[in-house]
Amino acid sequence: MSATSFIFFGLMLIPFIIFIIWLVKQDKQRNYLGLAVLLAAIIVAIIVAIYVDAKYMKLQ
Repeated sequence: MSATSFIFFGLMLIPFIIFIIWLVKQDKQRNYLGLAVLLAAIIVAIIVAIYVDAKYMKLQ
């Protein structure tokens, strides 16, 4: 991954983590199933983004 990708992940990931923490604090019933599904989707998205970026960097 290039430096631009790391900057993008940093700028998008930090506010997203803060939003997730705020969202969990708002949930009075503490339903963690939705949070687990959301985190799984985030992990899949990051893996796909890294794979596509690595594939693109090999072409250049």
